[in-house]
Amino acid sequence: MRTALKNLICLSLILLSLSSIGAAVTWEPYLGINKGRAKIEEEKLSLYELSFGTSLGSRGAIELFLIAQPLSENFLNSLDVNNSETVGTSVFMTGIKTSLTLFKDAFFNPMIQTGVGQMMITSFESPETQPNFFWYFYSSIATGFEVDFGDSFKINLLSGYRFAPHKHVMNIERNALSSKFSSIGFRVQLD
Repeated sequence: MRTALKNLICLSLILLSLSSIGAAVTWEPYLGINKGRAKIEEEKLSLYELSFGTSLGSRGAIELFLIAQPLSENFLNSLDVNNSETVGTSVFMTGIKTSLTLFKDAFFNPMIQTGVGQMMITSFESPETQPNFFWYFYSSIATGFEVDFGDSFKINLLSGYRFAPHKHVMNIERNALSSKFSSIGFRVQLD
């Protein structure tokens, strides 16, 4: 049942992506790089995002994204995890995001962004053993501003909430990865 649900979600995301890309007026691919922070159990941890997308008309965009968030040693120590045997613990999120700006062409443009996908919590106990993987649903919503420096370069300033329900994993409390986040990102047109 769980595998069927994952496959159904992936198929829905692919169909949504293909129908949205087909509705685009022109193919204008871009590459985005974001850095931000998310508050997890009272500690702010860095996150890094890489995205690839295209514009949808004059005010919208759709993109595929990959977010990586390493869990720091201080965070693991606060959870009383024995780090002598743990090589690394990280969280990865991947999926599809859509963005909508308020104005067609503005230097300082309010925007809203939503995302949906999968979250993977991974832990490497030691270099000799296989890593542990835990898969969960992921979604996010954020508002902010897009600063437009012409057709080829934009900066996004976003603040929002990510909904990442999960079980008690690696001494991380249940649903602790659902949190507020903020980020700054750069977007460069590829054509």
